[in-house]
Amino acid sequence: MKIDLSKLIRPNETVAVALSGGRDSMALLHYMNANAKKFHINIIALNVEHGIRGQESLRDTEFVKDYCKKAGIPLLLYSADSLKKAEEEKLSVEQAARLLRYQCFYDAINDKKCDKIATAHHLDDNVESVLFNLFRGTGIKGATGIEKDFDGKIIRPFLSINKSDIEEYAKENSFPFVTDSTNLCCDYTRNALRLKVIPEIKKLFPKMQDGIARFAEILKEDDDYLVNESKKVLSLSEAKAEITIPCHPALFSRATISALKHLGVYKDYEKVHIDAAYSLIDKNNGTSINLPQGVLAIREYDKIVFFLKTDGDSCTLPFALGEFSFNDKKIAIKKAKPIDLKSGLFLDADKIPKDTVIRTKKTGDTFEKFGGGTKSLGDYLTDKKIPLRERDNLPIVASESEVLAIFGIAVSNKVKVDESTKNILQITFID
Repeated sequence: MKIDLSKLIRPNETVAVALSGGRDSMALLHYMNANAKKFHINIIALNVEHGIRGQESLRDTEFVKDYCKKAGIPLLLYSADSLKKAEEEKLSVEQAARLLRYQCFYDAINDKKCDKIATAHHLDDNVESVLFNLFRGTGIKGATGIEKDFDGKIIRPFLSINKSDIEEYAKENSFPFVTDSTNLCCDYTRNALRLKVIPEIKKLFPKMQDGIARFAEILKEDDDYLVNESKKVLSLSEAKAEITIPCHPALFSRATISALKHLGVYKDYEKVHIDAAYSLIDKNNGTSINLPQGVLAIREYDKIVFFLKTDGDSCTLPFALGEFSFNDKKIAIKKAKPIDLKSGLFLDADKIPKDTVIRTKKTGDTFEKFGGGTKSLGDYLTDKKIPLRERDNLPIVASESEVLAIFGIAVSNKVKVDESTKNILQITFID
C-alpha cells in the first residue's frame, strides 16, 4: 500500500490523525507515523469521545491513550455529548456526533495544535456516501462523494484505497485495534447500506466500487466547473450577496448556496429554498422571500440580493452640526465653503426650517427635485433605483412631510445652494 502524502501535506506540517481505535484509523496512524520522516511531516493523534456507547466508548478512548503512550505519539483528547446535541437540535445521533467531531477538529486547528486533520475514510466509505446521497435525492454535489481534501484542512489519504487493502495492511503490520459494535448492526441507515445493500449489488457488479468512483470523479469535475462559472454571476460584500440575472438554474443554485454560506447559513437550507429564490426572477421588483436563519432574498432590478434581516428601529435626531450614529450608519453635518462645492451634497443653512430633523421615511413624504417638480419620496427613490430594503433605514432631512435632503442621494430644490447663499452645510456619510 503506497500513498503519496506530499500531495496532501507540506513539509514540516503537523497532522493530527482522527483516531477512534478502529482498524481503519489505526492503520492510517500506523502508515503516516511510519512514513513521517520520508515526507518530513509531524504526526500526532486526536480522539473524540462522543458519549454515545457508554462504557464501550470510554474503553476505546482508554485503548487509544494506551497505544499512543507506548508508541510515543502525542494525543489530543476531546469529549462531546452527542445525545444532548441530537435532542436539542432535532438531529439524528449520527448527525450530532459528526458535527461535534468536526467542531473538535477545527478547534484543534484554530488552537494551533496541528495544521491539518487526517481521517481514515476509504474507497468503500466513498461508495456508501454516493449511494446514500443518491437514494436521498441529492444533486450533483452530493453524488461527488467525500472530498479528498476538504477546505485545505481535512485530508483523507485513504480515499482511493479499498477496505480490503487496509485489512491486508493491518494483518501485515500486526497493530492492535478495537471493534465498534455499532458497525455490526443495521440500526443505522449507513450500516444497513453497508451490510445489506452493497453486498447484493456486488453480486451483480463485482467492480461496482471502481465504477462509482469514476462516476463521482466525473461529476466532481462538472460540479467544479459550474461552481467556478457561478462566481461570474455572484458578487459578495460584507453584509450581502448579489446574483445577476438572467442566469442558468444550475449557476443560480450554486450561487445561492455560496450566498447563504457567505451570510453564515451552512445548514438547514433545502432545494425548496433555492427554488423559491430562483422564482424571484419572474417576480416584480421589490418582491422578497424569507430564507433560513434570518436571510432575506429580494428582487432588485437585474439582481437577486441576499442579506440578513436586522431589527434596527428607525430613529429621529435633531438637525445640527456634528457627527451622529443613525441606525447602523455614521453621518455628519458640517460647514462648507464655496470652494468645496465640486462634489457632495450641500444645503443653504438659512433655508432650513427650525423644526427640521433627521429621520427615516414616512408615509406621505414628498420631495421637490433639483430644478423643480415634486414627487412622493417613494416614487423618487424608485426613479433613482434605490433598493427597497435600503429605503427604511435611509437617513433623510425633513420638515414635517417635506423632505429637504436624502443622505448620499440628493438635496431638495427648496434648500439648494444658489448665488445668494451665505451659510453652506454639507451632509455626508462617514466610512
